[in-house]
Amino acid sequence: MRGKRFYSNSFRDLFILSLPTFVSFTLQNLYALVDIFWISRLGTSAIAAVSLASVVNFVIFTVSQTIAVGATAYVSQFKGKRDWEKIRDFSAQAISLSLYSGILLALLVFAFPREAMGLMGARGEVISLGTSYLLALAPFIPFFTLNFGINSLFRATGDTFTPMFILILSNVTNIVLDPLLIFYFKMGVKGAALATGISYALAFAYGLYRLAKLLGTNPFLPHKPDLPLAGKILRVGLPSGIQFTLMSLTMIVLLRIVAGYGKEVVAAVGVAGRIMHFVQIPIMSLAISSTIVAGQFLGMGREREAERTVLKVLLTNVALMGATVLVLFPLAPRLMGFFSREIVARGAEVLRFFLLAQIFVAVNVSISSAFRASGDTLPPLYVSMGRVGLLVALAPFLSRFLSLTGIWYAMVISAFLSSVLSLIFFTRRNWKARSVSKFVEVKP
Repeated sequence: MRGKRFYSNSFRDLFILSLPTFVSFTLQNLYALVDIFWISRLGTSAIAAVSLASVVNFVIFTVSQTIAVGATAYVSQFKGKRDWEKIRDFSAQAISLSLYSGILLALLVFAFPREAMGLMGARGEVISLGTSYLLALAPFIPFFTLNFGINSLFRATGDTFTPMFILILSNVTNIVLDPLLIFYFKMGVKGAALATGISYALAFAYGLYRLAKLLGTNPFLPHKPDLPLAGKILRVGLPSGIQFTLMSLTMIVLLRIVAGYGKEVVAAVGVAGRIMHFVQIPIMSLAISSTIVAGQFLGMGREREAERTVLKVLLTNVALMGATVLVLFPLAPRLMGFFSREIVARGAEVLRFFLLAQIFVAVNVSISSAFRASGDTLPPLYVSMGRVGLLVALAPFLSRFLSLTGIWYAMVISAFLSSVLSLIFFTRRNWKARSVSKFVEVKP
């Protein structure tokens, strides 16, 4: 297997490593914005339906992250040890887990689409549109999980360029198909789901070809299952999976609380959430670079350099997010108006509170990279549990006095307090001594 070069924790190398990830995440989130741009032309009900149905995407992302985080911890550390056999073994198991989890999720969505929409508080036309969207999306869900797994394996080895090319292919396909299927073939929200699904299927075919070259073998060919290795991936990834479930739950709770205020508010929250996905791209890209570099340093036994990597990214991300908030705060009405004039007033307020919360999210994301690099994934889980618990407790209480504004205040306060908890874990827990590769037998 041919390995990519090692990266240092200099700002130059962190930037080089994060740039393709930045482009990849931008393209990935462009899916969401392209969809919502065209869907907004179908009316507020369509926006609300896809916004509520997108919670299923959070679940898919959560399951994919469970596998990806576990595999990344092992693969990046064994890259530091230069143990290519272990990299191949853990990669093959990660692909298998991605495939079967995707099939299971697809079956669940096929079986319970209306129940999923009803759980989110959808009613009438919104529940019908959302059900149509989910049924069209379901057959392609395995391609979502597999693409996520393939891309994470490339990044873990230090190759952030291949995922970028994979997403360029899928994004261009989606941009072409979206207006054709939605309007020319008059498929509405179902067309948006099909466009995204087909795009991911094509991206998977290309990604599998490149991964087979990287591993020196096709991971889809029959191979001896290794349940102990699969178990190691899941043990490391499961706390992160639960964490991302809680992150999804945060949005679910938020949407569920505001659903009673009308579809305009739901649509505003949905659009603001899509914009936040873009705002988070720089800090997420640097955090992934931090995980890769810190993981490789831990594999080399250079724990001090691993810690310096995380601290550099933490300070950089907080500064980046602070600057982003200053720039976008006055532009909130224009950003919301780009998607729908019906939600400008309410949406601008929502977006500004979302922006304030991102400063504290930057702290959590950066510090989480340290724990994921080592495979010590419990602290980020505890932080997410605290954040969701605070939101659930504070939002109903503050909304009694401040109506919807109280819910937005609850969101910011919970984000702030969770960032304080992250800092406490980072400074008091010896995460560097818990690197998972130390507990795997390495063949000479």
